Amino acid sequence: MFQYHFSTNLVDQLLAFAGSTYQHSKKDVLIHQDEPLTKLILVRSGTVSFSYDVGNGRRLLLGQLDCQNTLIGEIEALSNDPCIYTVTCLSDVHYNLIELRHWRQLLLEKPELSLYTAQTVAAKFTENQKINLDKLLLPLSYNIARDCLLRAENNHPTLLRAYPTVSAEAERFATTERAYRRVVTELVDKGLIVRTPDGLKPVDVDNLSDFVESFF
Repeated sequence: MFQYHFSTNLVDQLLAFAGSTYQHSKKDVLIHQDEPLTKLILVRSGTVSFSYDVGNGRRLLLGQLDCQNTLIGEIEALSNDPCIYTVTCLSDVHYNLIELRHWRQLLLEKPELSLYTAQTVAAKFTENQKINLDKLLLPLSYNIARDCLLRAENNHPTLLRAYPTVSAEAERFATTERAYRRVVTELVDKGLIVRTPDGLKPVDVDNLSDFVESFF
């Protein structure tokens, strides 16, 4: 099964080209949206958040990623486009910077690294495309219910972790806090989900699955 994290062997190869280890604190920005990417970031440890700002006061949060030897910026490195998202630290983050020319050299010399990169890009694109199309075409109640179901099933390695606050969760679903609260309350009243200190949980996975399938 595809994972976000590199194997030890590939990390060792990347670190052969890495310089000093850097540290950012909570709330520091690793990458700014729309800025050119000059080096890849290999995050050794820490939690980061991805966000997209349209410039009118609204933004979309993608979720939290607990990093362990996680490469950030490979899509932009392949496309030569500016950074798609702002990447913000949600904890202390330790990372190395890798020159693009060294990474590209490895891609040419190591087929397993090229395959891993292709899997990474494909998995991220597929997951984000599906989520964004669902947000565009299906009701908020479906998207919240399905997200809760996927997290309960816990078998989707590309699914980013949810946020602990209502305001951030509303931004993750591209909606207002008021609309998010209203829909969650409706799902709770239907006996489909329950609020817990660890986020939304299904009351019964089968019932929640039936509710999600009812939209089709």
